[in-house]
Amino acid sequence: MGSVSTLHSIRPLCIAAGLLTAAMPAASAEAEPIAFPHKNWSDFRGILNVFGAFRSACLAQQVTRELPEQILPEDYQVVSSSLHALGFESGTEHKTVVLSKTGDEERDFAGGHAYIEMSFPTDAAPSGECRVAWKREWDYSKGVEDIMMSTAVLLDSWTSFELKAVRLSRPDDGFSVADQYGLVSEWAAPCFDSTWCRVNLHVDLRLEDGIHLAISRGEPPTASDGN
Repeated sequence: MGSVSTLHSIRPLCIAAGLLTAAMPAASAEAEPIAFPHKNWSDFRGILNVFGAFRSACLAQQVTRELPEQILPEDYQVVSSSLHALGFESGTEHKTVVLSKTGDEERDFAGGHAYIEMSFPTDAAPSGECRVAWKREWDYSKGVEDIMMSTAVLLDSWTSFELKAVRLSRPDDGFSVADQYGLVSEWAAPCFDSTWCRVNLHVDLRLEDGIHLAISRGEPPTASDGN
C-alpha cells in the first residue's frame, strides 16, 4: 500500500504547520521583565521556569541591544559573557551579555539560578543568539531516582506542550532506567515574525550532581530537517 513509507517521508514542519501558525506569539509593543513564577527546585517547577524564561527572552523577539535591560528579571544584573564565565572583562566590545543572578557562572550554578545568555546580531546570525542555562543540585534526600526517571520520560511531552514545538531529531528507540540520563534533542518552535526557530535542548540528570538544563535558539529549520 505504501502508506508507511509515505508517512515516514512527511516532514514534521509540514505535519504541524497549521497548529503552529495558530500558536504564533502575538507581537508586543515592548518586552516585559522575565518572572520566575514557580519555586525554583530541581523538579518540573524549575524546568517550567527555564521554559518560561526561554520563551520570553529567545522566542518572543529577536535580540537587540536594548532587550537585556527590558527583560531583566528582578534581582538580576546584566554582565559581559567574559566576566560571567571567566571572572574578568575581556577589554573588547561586548558582543554577548548574560542576565545573571550573581554575575558569575559558578555561583549561579551553585545557587541553582538560571541565567540567560544573549549575543547581539551579526551577519551570520541576524536575529542574534539566545540561550538559557540552569544547573541545580537535588532538593530531595529521597525519591531522586523517581524524579530523574519521570523527568527523562516526560521531557519531550513537556517541551512540546510548553514551547508548542515539534521535534526534529529522532527520538530514542527505547528507554532504560539508569542512574544518569543525557537527553539531547532538536526542535522547531513558533517564534517572532510569525516564523519558526530551531531549538536545541540538552538535559543532563545525574544522581550525584543534580539537573543541568541548557536550551538555545538557532537559525530557522530547513526543508531537509526531520528526514
